Amino acid sequence: MSTVTDARRRFQLAVVAGSAVMLSLAAVLSALADARAVWRPEVSGPVLPDWSSAVASAREIEIVGDEGFTLVETDGVWRMPSRDGYPVRPERLAALDAYLASLVFEGARTDNPQRLGRLGLAEPGDVDGGTLIEVRDDAGDIRAELILGEVRDPLVYVRRPGRSRAYAALSGDGAARALDLLPADSWLDLDFLALGTSDIARVDIQPETGPAYRLERAASSSRNFSLRRPAGWQSITAAAGNGPAATLGRVRFRDVRAADRLGGEFVAHHTAETFTGLRVRIDVKALGETRWALITATPLTDDAQAEAAAVNATANGWAYLMSDLTIDRLIRPLDRIADPGEVSTDAP
Repeated sequence: MSTVTDARRRFQLAVVAGSAVMLSLAAVLSALADARAVWRPEVSGPVLPDWSSAVASAREIEIVGDEGFTLVETDGVWRMPSRDGYPVRPERLAALDAYLASLVFEGARTDNPQRLGRLGLAEPGDVDGGTLIEVRDDAGDIRAELILGEVRDPLVYVRRPGRSRAYAALSGDGAARALDLLPADSWLDLDFLALGTSDIARVDIQPETGPAYRLERAASSSRNFSLRRPAGWQSITAAAGNGPAATLGRVRFRDVRAADRLGGEFVAHHTAETFTGLRVRIDVKALGETRWALITATPLTDDAQAEAAAVNATANGWAYLMSDLTIDRLIRPLDRIADPGEVSTDAP
């Protein structure tokens, strides 16, 4: 009986010892897994070491974040296909080039996919997602790609697409700078029309409803525009016409499309003339609830020829989407700024 009992005890001790070994092994493996997740290998040098050659061969740049769009180089000009090939602002491309060329590694960070969102490096389009930049050559081959995450001065967090390892980086000046790649319209020159409020001498407006009218002032130093046409109407206040008259002093459009593909119909127009002799006409086209501007510039003097040519070089062939605020000012009905005179019922 004693021999059986001793054997049972030895067996139980062996089981307990084995369990302890297994638990210890599990703890070690768990610790190793955690250590791997926070292990930060040494890393240094440029984030995109081959960036200069990638830029030289670049023919297409895709940017994906909350929205996605593509830039394509054609005959030396970068354009946005989703906007019917409207040219991209060169200074934006220069800023992107300088920024990515300057990025250098500061160090590695987590490679746990569950933690990438904390650094703004989740998949582009997801919550806490990063912004993907992908550069391709004329054969469609990827020459450079990177996901940009959060900027926490002086660092910006980055990772390679398809990989979970995150890195911290610095730009060339020793700190991270936020590079706003979105929205898509930030890549387009949509605020090129700026006549200068003090330079506008007169405007002629044909609203969608009601009579056409003219606002005018004698000099750039004059504070208010006066209502010159039609006869018999009186401005509600001395400054009532300033809003419509000064609309083209500076305007930012919301979007752009090729004019010959827009459709719709013309419903109003606004023509402004400057003291230097530049005339700019906006023909307003209605497409559903939206209103689009087709722009034509005409020089009335020799001094205005260069300005007119610059406006036409940008605007010719394009239609520009206007905001509700711009439309409200640009073609405001006359009865919102003036009252009609009394109509006499006496016989002549």
